[in-house]
Amino acid sequence: NIKNVMVTAGYIDKQARKEVYNYIDAANVDLKAFTETFYHNLTFSHLNDVLDTLIWLKNETDVWLEITTLLIPGENDSSNEIKKLTNWIAENLGVNVPLHFTAFHPDFKMRDTPRTPISTLDLAREIAIEEGLNYCYVGNVHSIEGQTTYCPNCNEPVIIRDWHSVLDNKVKEGKCYKCGNKIAGVYS
Repeated sequence: NIKNVMVTAGYIDKQARKEVYNYIDAANVDLKAFTETFYHNLTFSHLNDVLDTLIWLKNETDVWLEITTLLIPGENDSSNEIKKLTNWIAENLGVNVPLHFTAFHPDFKMRDTPRTPISTLDLAREIAIEEGLNYCYVGNVHSIEGQTTYCPNCNEPVIIRDWHSVLDNKVKEGKCYKCGNKIAGVYS
C-alpha cells in the first residue's frame, strides 16, 4: 500500500499523463509563472499546456493536487501576475487547492538574480488569500505563520509547521477541532 507522489513541471504529453497518473496518489505541480513569455524564455515550454494538465488533474483524476510557484525577483513576482495566477486557480481549480510560494536563491544560470525577499512571499500569500484561496503557504524561508494551515471557516491554526516539522496537528477526522469545518487534504 505504497503511496506515490509526483513533483512535476506539469508539462507532459496528454496520452502519457493518462498512463502515468494511474499510479500517482498526489502531485505537486510547479506553476512557474503566469505568462507565456516567462515559459517561453525560461523553460522553452508553454503556459497553456501546464494549465491544461492542472485542469485535467483536478477534474479527471483522483490525484491530490498542490501547486508550487517559485517567485523569482523581476521575473514572475509582480502583484499583478500573482493576482492573475491566484484568480485563475480559484476559478479553474477551486479555492481548496493548496498553493505554495517558494523563495528563489541564486544558482546555476541565474546566479546574478537576488534571493526572493520574505516580504515578497508574504505579499503573494496575502494576495492569494484575498483572491479566496483557503490554503496558501510560503516556503524555502522560515515562517511558522506562512507554513501553518488555518481553518478557512474560523481561521484557527490547525496544522502548525516549522520548516519540515509538524509542531501540532489539530485536525480531527479531517475537520477543524474547533468548529468542525472540513479541512481539505488526504488523511489516513
